[in-house]
Amino acid sequence: MAQQLCYDYINQDLPGDDVLAVLGELPKRWGRMDKISRLAVVEVGRILLVYGLLGRSGERSVVPGRGGLVGLTRCGSLTTDLAYAETLREGFEVASPTLFSYTLANIALAEAASHYGLTGPVYSVFVDDPGSGGEAEARRWLDCDDSLDFMVVGELDVYPVSLQGNREAVGQAQNQDKEIVSVNFRIVS
Repeated sequence: MAQQLCYDYINQDLPGDDVLAVLGELPKRWGRMDKISRLAVVEVGRILLVYGLLGRSGERSVVPGRGGLVGLTRCGSLTTDLAYAETLREGFEVASPTLFSYTLANIALAEAASHYGLTGPVYSVFVDDPGSGGEAEARRWLDCDDSLDFMVVGELDVYPVSLQGNREAVGQAQNQDKEIVSVNFRIVS
């Protein structure tokens, strides 16, 4: 059984050394990033590292290839959307522009692609069961675009606390007071 990872870094302005080892360097926008963007940047880095596509410092290796990224999601950026809506309640003038800039599901993936230099297709797909697909989508890209060497594909969700009634159905809970995170990336080549 795979070791369960701790996702506390999604709430930290300065992540620990274990996460910094994956990132290489803290992305310039880390302090402004929403939770799902932080999750995408770190977990895409973890899988690139596992497959030997990153050097130990988090920089791309000498044989980088060209890769893309497909994220399957059930709720996309809903956590951020709801947080933005809360700031909007106070009036349009005080609504958070930082939160607003992260209210599209593909922005999290774009942050990861940008950080690791993935120049292939990058997009989100909304599905009822994010854990059961994506490989066929990645293979279609690889078959249709000879310039692609690999695709990173997987599920990515941070569930809003308000939707956590059935913890078993929506993902792994770290504990009762924290977000439920569902993430599982893999490389298709």
